[in-house]
Amino acid sequence: MKYFRNTTEITAGGDSAVTLGKFDGLHRGHQVLTKELFQAGRQGLRTVVFTFGTHPRAQVEGHVPELLLTNEQKKELLKAQGLDVLIEYPFNDRISRMAPTEFIERILCEQLQAKKIIVGTDFGFGYRRAGNVELLRQMSRDCGYELVVREKLKTKEGIDISSTYIKGLLKLGHMEQVNGLLGYPYSLRAEVVHGNHYGRTFGMPTINQFPGPEKLLPPNGVYVSRTIVDGISYQSVTNIGIKPTIEGTYPRGAETFIQEFNQDVYGKIVEVQLYSYARPEMKFSSKEQLIGQMYRDKQSSLDYWKNQK
Repeated sequence: MKYFRNTTEITAGGDSAVTLGKFDGLHRGHQVLTKELFQAGRQGLRTVVFTFGTHPRAQVEGHVPELLLTNEQKKELLKAQGLDVLIEYPFNDRISRMAPTEFIERILCEQLQAKKIIVGTDFGFGYRRAGNVELLRQMSRDCGYELVVREKLKTKEGIDISSTYIKGLLKLGHMEQVNGLLGYPYSLRAEVVHGNHYGRTFGMPTINQFPGPEKLLPPNGVYVSRTIVDGISYQSVTNIGIKPTIEGTYPRGAETFIQEFNQDVYGKIVEVQLYSYARPEMKFSSKEQLIGQMYRDKQSSLDYWKNQK
């Protein structure tokens, strides 16, 4: 997969099919677009996902975005699906003021040689989002591309499947619903760093990860999880939070006990998939109480997976 990041010098390497959007989450709604994209790829077009390296709202408003997928996670998911080209275009003042017609002519048609453009009904682009589906349709004949517009996918209750809706469920810890709408397990992917090695002293060594401020995490608490190390999946249990019982101050992160696992993974990038909320994070009155609860959490995780069979 070709990967363009923070550069305007982009190419598809031939006639292409392009889908555009923020694609935060690459959820089931987005998958309606990518399914169409990969069908075009099987017909001989280069498959291109066009997004921005920095969320436009974050650039304009200066806030840290809350992302379902980091750029690295998005890249790895699309690469695994067989995408030809991923573009994370720079979003700056000049780009934000680009006229929609210029975006279509210069970027989509000239640089990417788009022969098929795939978007959702609410797609907007260009200065103040003045560009829309109707403009893309109007320019399709002169620019020589086919426009494919897909309706938003809805839940069985009639709610649009969107990143905003999924984030709301994630903030409530509703992992089963989140995973169902994503179409895959919600995960964090980060380097394993040294902690206080407290769990090792009573036979429950854990891995510590801090995925960064942009990665949206569910509420502090304990979650049934699976941990992927070197392509192998292990049952695990994960605490999201700040370790309130342990002496000292800790940043918010993830601490995971991996079942039947004794490898040294410090410095490795490891993926932890979250499946089910088990309990809130708690401050215990003694370390003995904490240890007892950790063993109960371990058993609860084993019971969860046993019941999934």
